[in-house]
Amino acid sequence: MIAAALMTTVAACGGDDADAPPAPTLTSTDTAAAGGDGSEITDGSNPPSIAALNELVDKAVDPNIPRAEKVELVEGSEKDPAIFDELVKARAENSDVDWVLVNPVISAGPNKARVKVRIETAGNPPTNAESTIVYDDGRWKLSNETVCNLLGLYQVESAMCAPAS
Repeated sequence: MIAAALMTTVAACGGDDADAPPAPTLTSTDTAAAGGDGSEITDGSNPPSIAALNELVDKAVDPNIPRAEKVELVEGSEKDPAIFDELVKARAENSDVDWVLVNPVISAGPNKARVKVRIETAGNPPTNAESTIVYDDGRWKLSNETVCNLLGLYQVESAMCAPAS
């Protein structure tokens, strides 16, 4: 059910990526190269690498990382810190759905950049959807819009997401 909703939602956002290469796998080498010291995430002069951004995603869905730390990863999540528990639960319950951020990271003006989310569901080709990151409060974060769209795929609502008009 989630996979069908996911493909419908992503089809509206993404392009035809049938010939797209497989999503990259994040390795510890990539993570170390991604500025594991956090400097890439706190440097507002340039958007961070895809590896650094996927490290943010990994932390956001890691059940072993406290909510208080996760709030720093997503724009506006202080309005609903419990949402991280819901996201971890939804991801665990839908193991046939996976997503990862993929290159390129493209500057979209001051304090904002675009990146694609590669979404894969069992039995379907990968699909890319547009996503954004923002530089907020001294660090790069996943945008509220990006996380709310992902939550919508799992049919999870949050106080941090503006209701549809």
